[in-house]
Amino acid sequence: MIGVLSGSSLAAPLGLVVTRQVRLQGVTVGHRDSFEAMVRALDQHKLKPVIDRVFEFAGLKDAMAYLKSGAHYGKICIRH
Repeated sequence: MIGVLSGSSLAAPLGLVVTRQVRLQGVTVGHRDSFEAMVRALDQHKLKPVIDRVFEFAGLKDAMAYLKSGAHYGKICIRH
């Protein structure tokens, strides 16, 4: 569930939530106008993300292990 796109109430089977130890954590995001302004600024100033390493999708398990190791500097990407 992201934001309130699915409505303002949540219906979840309590038994499954408890037995699977599910944790629901809310997140907030900015306005679309702010996102578009950020994209324009990135484009104007030719800013590029720092990419540490690119993994093929078949190497997803290795990519997650690399992420967990904390040895990366920048983004870890998965090619699909």
